[in-house]
Amino acid sequence: MKAVRIERFSDGLLIQADCTQQETLDIVRKELGGDFCFRLIVTDPPYGRIVSDQWDQWDGTDASFAAWMRDWTKLWCEMLAEGGSFYVWGGIGKPGFRPFFSYIQGIEEPGVFELANLITWKKRRGYGRDNNYLFTREELAWFVKGEASKPLQFNIPLLDEKRGYAGYNKKYPAKSEYYRRTNVWTDIGELMRGKLHKAQKPERVIEIPIETHTCKDDWVLDIFAGSGTTGSAARKLGRRFVLIEKNPASFEICLDRLR
Repeated sequence: MKAVRIERFSDGLLIQADCTQQETLDIVRKELGGDFCFRLIVTDPPYGRIVSDQWDQWDGTDASFAAWMRDWTKLWCEMLAEGGSFYVWGGIGKPGFRPFFSYIQGIEEPGVFELANLITWKKRRGYGRDNNYLFTREELAWFVKGEASKPLQFNIPLLDEKRGYAGYNKKYPAKSEYYRRTNVWTDIGELMRGKLHKAQKPERVIEIPIETHTCKDDWVLDIFAGSGTTGSAARKLGRRFVLIEKNPASFEICLDRLR
């Protein structure tokens, strides 16, 4: 095993482990207990060849990249509770390299690990070419572990916007005066400036899964921590966190942010 650094907070752990995923998992088990399980794992892995930074480069095929994603998903699912939720960010890729689609199709196993939904985050700034639609989306796959294929916890997520009416059918009135969140998120803008990490996302897109699938003092795991957004969101919501980040520079960013 190579160098390992662990920073302990009153509400979580930040781990830098330049070692295999299995060795890292063993570290987490040692810290939290061998039988410990998370209700929620949410992570934003490299997409492969999207940004120019070294951590996002991949020399192999989309099939090999998808296989790499499936390997670490299956491994960390060992620490996911029955009915636990696993969220993975991804993109549609480029011609000849679309591993996220292959990953979703290859990792899903009916009754064991199922895709509960595919969420689209609609961004406000578009980019593209004159001969195509502007591109304004990013994908978030939500999987549920277990035979029942139902989430252990699901606190119905609501928007800030009020409905303005009780519902279409008087016999079945709406359960809330606010609109229910759909699998297309249009109310959250991307970070335009002041990023700590090139692929940093706004805290709100991480808060939603945390609010939906956990309760106060529950633990959340992020195995590709980046700038530490998951830890910051968990802390804000009164949850606890385990963040894993291999890159030394990103680890320091996480550490400064959590301090």
